Amino acid sequence: PALAGARGAMAAGALRGGYPAAGAASPPRPGGAPAHPFKGRTVGIVNDLGLEEQWYLYQKTRELREAVKNGEDLAPFRLRNPEAAVYTIFMEDSTRTKESFRNAAEFHGMKVNVFDAKTSSFQKNETITDTIKMLCGYSIGQSIFVIRSKIEGVCTWLEEAITQYTSSRGFPRASFINAGDGRHEHPSQEFLDEFTFLEHKGWDRSNIHLALLGDLFHGRTVHSKVDGLRIYRTVDVDLVAPRELALPKHYVDRMVAAGFNVRTFGSIEEYLAQPKVAKIWYFTRLQLERMGEKVKDQSAELRKAVTMQREFVDKLPEGTKFFHPLPRDARHPTLPFWLDNMELNGWDRQSQNGYFTRIVLLGMLGGLFGADFDGRSPTRHTGAKKAELPTTPERSGLAGAAGFVREG
Repeated sequence: PALAGARGAMAAGALRGGYPAAGAASPPRPGGAPAHPFKGRTVGIVNDLGLEEQWYLYQKTRELREAVKNGEDLAPFRLRNPEAAVYTIFMEDSTRTKESFRNAAEFHGMKVNVFDAKTSSFQKNETITDTIKMLCGYSIGQSIFVIRSKIEGVCTWLEEAITQYTSSRGFPRASFINAGDGRHEHPSQEFLDEFTFLEHKGWDRSNIHLALLGDLFHGRTVHSKVDGLRIYRTVDVDLVAPRELALPKHYVDRMVAAGFNVRTFGSIEEYLAQPKVAKIWYFTRLQLERMGEKVKDQSAELRKAVTMQREFVDKLPEGTKFFHPLPRDARHPTLPFWLDNMELNGWDRQSQNGYFTRIVLLGMLGGLFGADFDGRSPTRHTGAKKAELPTTPERSGLAGAAGFVREG
């Protein structure tokens, strides 16, 4: 993986991995008061929240959705701290992730700053570390940074560097949320996906059987499922993709190590030709912008293998739902538009769930939610991946930006 070779670089951060025992919780308050379990935490990978912490996020989101549905007072769900700030820093294009985080921050009454990387001092070769240091000083309250970047592991690096800085300056501890880092992970998307699956399954954590389809090689939303699906006791995963788009072996190995039952198929047609078909299908688009020319030349053939066809509908099990992190390619959608008004459509609800899960995530990191978290089972689990730093920025996809992260 792109982050290999960097193990040990975060010894000072104890390679958090998402477990409070490793020092992830906010520091003790003056007078010996217990630390808040979530305030000031960083979510760079799915495992930066332990399994029971993830379950807590899902239950709080469920409470929020029910409160909205029932027309209840939403004040208990609002942070209402106008001195706290959320910065959305997106160095790759986004609609749903960026706008759901922006609206979630506005729901809380926080200061919202949509940072324009294209017109910032990044264009003058300023490091992101210098930029974040400066922005931390522009709020009296806590700063939360939502970052999308081609640099894999950037939030993990920033947490270490900026936590030392804010502590030495007497600033509130900043939080960082990974909104997608190259081909690595997209943890907040995974949280909204798992919330959606749980909601669809009636909150049954005993098992899940799902099919992952499309570009499994480049799809960071799929990569995050290696850890996110551990919320269930038993997991059956069917990987449906041509060889050129198959899930990288190290992710498959981690699924197997976590106890998942994994099967592979080269196309939807092949998948539907056997009897054990999942009722939860998770589609991803073909990320042509990340592919080499050789693979691009085969794009029509590859797309056909993972695109839903009308003749497949009658072969689906009753109660099947389709999900997709979006966007769809308007020219060649793997989920064609004729599906939009069918009962198969689960992706519209899934997309809206991004707003609610991110309201709760910001509330947790901002210190609103967590007083009722009982801390059960925040322990290390088999197959859990630790946080790692990227290698050089050039190897992580920002050629020519060697000083982008670190000074010097």
